[in-house]
Amino acid sequence: MFHLGLMYRRTSKFHEALYYFSKVQEKLEKDKTVYIQRGLVYQDMGNNWKAIEDFNRAIELEDTYSPAHFYLGISKLHDHKPEEAKTHFERALALDINRENPGIYDGLA
Repeated sequence: MFHLGLMYRRTSKFHEALYYFSKVQEKLEKDKTVYIQRGLVYQDMGNNWKAIEDFNRAIELEDTYSPAHFYLGISKLHDHKPEEAKTHFERALALDINRENPGIYDGLA
């Protein structure tokens, strides 16, 4: 089901992706990856409020996971909250020890 959600997101079939990610989330309530993927679907749809909810939930589950802070920062930018976005980009950068995500610098800029 998770991989179906990924494929539906990749093909811009957002409602189907949400359906499958939500089904997986029901079974794996403590898996940050599901919340991040569902948040990305909401982000793709322009529903930053729902995306922020899912990214915050992923952070609650694992505060040290850099991508969750990065994606939350993007949604905060789209929600016209640059100071909050900056805080999350800075947290993402601090956690991205190997500097694997150059997008963080883009977000900070």
